[in-house]
Amino acid sequence: MSSQSRPLLTGTATHISRNAALAVAAASTGFLLAAICFRSSSSSSSSKRKQSLGITQILVYPIKSGAAISSEEERLLDSGFERDRRFQITDESGKFVTPRDSLKAYGTTHPSANELFRVRSEFTPERSLKLSREGLHPLSIDLVNAQPTTAEAQILNNGNKTELLLDYGDEASQWLSEATGIKGARLQGIGPKYKRVVRENPKQGQPPPSDNCALNLGDEAPILLTNEASLQDLKRRQRWQFKYKVSQNLSMERFRPNIVVTGCLPWEEDTWKRIRIGSVEFLVWQPTGRCLMTSFDEESLKQDDLLGLLRSFRTRKHTPETAEQANFGMHLIPVAGCPAHIRVDDEIEVLEVDEARLKEWKAKFAPRNKWFRKAAS
Repeated sequence: MSSQSRPLLTGTATHISRNAALAVAAASTGFLLAAICFRSSSSSSSSKRKQSLGITQILVYPIKSGAAISSEEERLLDSGFERDRRFQITDESGKFVTPRDSLKAYGTTHPSANELFRVRSEFTPERSLKLSREGLHPLSIDLVNAQPTTAEAQILNNGNKTELLLDYGDEASQWLSEATGIKGARLQGIGPKYKRVVRENPKQGQPPPSDNCALNLGDEAPILLTNEASLQDLKRRQRWQFKYKVSQNLSMERFRPNIVVTGCLPWEEDTWKRIRIGSVEFLVWQPTGRCLMTSFDEESLKQDDLLGLLRSFRTRKHTPETAEQANFGMHLIPVAGCPAHIRVDDEIEVLEVDEARLKEWKAKFAPRNKWFRKAAS
């Protein structure tokens, strides 16, 4: 190499070194500014989150296992929303029917029971119950002038105890049998002799606050609450498994909630013990254990492995004596303030957290970023 070329190479190296130093400095400055902005944004987001915890959806299901009805406002009773799960479909033997009965794991007692998802029921201003589904003429049942008979029926999660329900006759039975393919389907609903109360779920190991908490025809509790952020986390995990279409189609209705909330972190609803919505105070009683019914896409009626995904990270053994359950959502019991109206956009106040569930949530789901950890503490 000639002596004339050395200064040129040295100068080039010096030029590159200076550019590299400037790039590193710029990157460092940019990173620092981004970190400052991120911290500020996180703090602002956290503050906003705590101020805007509220309701985005209210859903009722007049017929248990039927299609959801979205509402802006519902009247709340001690037993649940006044228009929620007031009726059930009962078979010839007097046993409740749900989409679970179409599954092999439940004996396939009614192969077409998942058609219940497609039965829409709604209360009209004339105080009738209107039943409809695609391809059939709707049926209206006059609830004021109807003369239902009393029938003894089995109810899900009611042990061996039966309840006295009102049976709404052969016309409703024929319509439902045609709509669902369930042989001998009967429309039966809550009447004056109905006395059901909340019972402990042995798999959860959480006794209710008292022995006389009223309950509609829901599975376990008067109200089921879910969190938008938890659904988004679940959809994100589906995408991790390259299930993009399944993730795109997954809606909150799959979990059949009554109240859907926003403004909190994923799975943070696990940590609540007492909340207030409007004038009503609720006990956040227990997590909602999920069964194979969750595996149904209610539009296509096809099954997927959603429950398997839940089991991979949401399984919790509640006590040494109880079985494991995969949870999504929380069961609520109104403890003060009923009757009252609950509205979309109502703010939610967390009155008390469950320390054991909070500790578990922090270990499993709390964000690892220190600023978010501080916000969640």
